[in-house]
Amino acid sequence: MGTQHELRQGLNVVRDNPFGLPQATASQMVELLNRDLASMFTLYHQYHKHHWIVEGAQFLELHLLLEEHYTELHAQFDEVAERLVALGGLPVTAPVEIERHAYIQHEPEGMFDLREMLEHDVEMESTIAKTMREHITTANRLGDYGSETMLKTILEATEKRAAFLEKHLMRESLSKRIPVK
Repeated sequence: MGTQHELRQGLNVVRDNPFGLPQATASQMVELLNRDLASMFTLYHQYHKHHWIVEGAQFLELHLLLEEHYTELHAQFDEVAERLVALGGLPVTAPVEIERHAYIQHEPEGMFDLREMLEHDVEMESTIAKTMREHITTANRLGDYGSETMLKTILEATEKRAAFLEKHLMRESLSKRIPVK
């Protein structure tokens, strides 16, 4: 027979926080940050997939870039999860809860053309950036300046990752020009 475990706090329960933020503010921010966290987890796993299966002439460069991106994301979602706990909430961790809370969807299993995989990554980064901007506005409106500042820092890195990937999707610019006579 299995041992009975007593649940100390459920996922949707928000305890008092040491910041003096009202319960309603903390609860709203916990919900928004869990959506960001779940989406970041989703992108993290997709970057891992692409890192493992990338191939072609730019293999090493992209292999290392994708590793850099998922490593950075890991540090960022760790910060979001710690903020969630400090606000009195709990971070989503179970795969089913991550999928339910995320506002982005992992691409289907299998290998796509490299361009398509990178386009998926840019699209996800763009969606995360757009949604984080909304969450930054909400945090500011609610007076949760700690979450606002954290999200602004993560937003900058999100935009930078998207811009770096976008560079790989541009047409080659080193073509030889033929003088017009």
